[in-house]
Amino acid sequence: MMDPHELVKLSMCSYRLELFLRSSKRKIEHLHIHLNNKFYHVELVNGNARFVTYFRNGEFEKPVITVKRMLQFCGSYESESDKRLTFTQLFPLSLCFDVSHLLLSLYSCPLIGWVFYMDQQDVETVRRYLDIILQGRCDKITFFRSEMSSEFLTELMDKIPLDKKLRIESNIPSDFRHPNALKFYVSQYKNGRWITLDDLKTIRNVLYVYLDSTNFNCHDINEFLHYWINCDEKMFGQMELQLDNSVEIDEDVLKDGLITLRPEQQPDEFLSLYLKFKNPHIEQCDMCGLTILDNHNAIFYSWKSVRTPEVFEILDLLEKKKNLESENEDSGTLEERKQEIAVKIEQLMYQLTKNSQSGYIFEI
Repeated sequence: MMDPHELVKLSMCSYRLELFLRSSKRKIEHLHIHLNNKFYHVELVNGNARFVTYFRNGEFEKPVITVKRMLQFCGSYESESDKRLTFTQLFPLSLCFDVSHLLLSLYSCPLIGWVFYMDQQDVETVRRYLDIILQGRCDKITFFRSEMSSEFLTELMDKIPLDKKLRIESNIPSDFRHPNALKFYVSQYKNGRWITLDDLKTIRNVLYVYLDSTNFNCHDINEFLHYWINCDEKMFGQMELQLDNSVEIDEDVLKDGLITLRPEQQPDEFLSLYLKFKNPHIEQCDMCGLTILDNHNAIFYSWKSVRTPEVFEILDLLEKKKNLESENEDSGTLEERKQEIAVKIEQLMYQLTKNSQSGYIFEI
């Protein structure tokens, strides 16, 4: 099977061959278009292989005015390495959209992302290109480098549809706020120190959230866990928060007031906790977990209990025991009822004792 570069070179041989290759469409996983003022490159990802078709401005006898066929680039082919195919071609950067669509016609691709380098493009250019991008095929938008102003960030988050994946690797002002910040299908921020605990609580029905730096501590995480397991709606599929290295990981603080179960520790893990959602009839998943790695990366995730029935059973027994103990401590509980509760707690204790050899750590 041809690799993506071979497909590009073959399509430049003749227009008839290009049309044939368009009809067959080679499958790839991702396609990312990287933009700046001097060049752009198209990155094609398939499995572990990455192929980059790189276009840059240069001196050329016949500048390109329109882009309609791959044959037009036959004379601008410059060089090729294992992973990089380079063209030198003089044409307005605005034509990169036409070139990208031309390349895309050769492939079947489920995800298309656009990448901006903010230190190499003025804001007006980014605004103009973003308007064009959002009118066509776009699944993910990424911004690299420099610091983005609150005004421009507000404009972006007002404009970009919430079903897109948004990744911002640029610096973000510490006082920036926006109601859509964590409502995109995927939200990734290199600087997440401006995100508050209240912001985390607004997340609903998204796939993934990643904050590469945060100001959260164990008390914040404990408060969030309480909110998460009691939320009536699905919040996310997975969330990762990079805690500061100065944060002391205190298991007692993390578990305070929660019913948890601790699995066997993995080599790169500092701590893992399993919990049970309070409203499994509403939540698509009825189990959730928190894993904190040695590098202070906190990972929140959820799953269906059919995958881990033993874990669900133990947490369910612990929850029933806690509810009975709370009822027993209520001053309004009748003596006869307290005797019934004592019997039920004893039965639960017996069942939990049997599970104490399961390899999980929990407090009876």
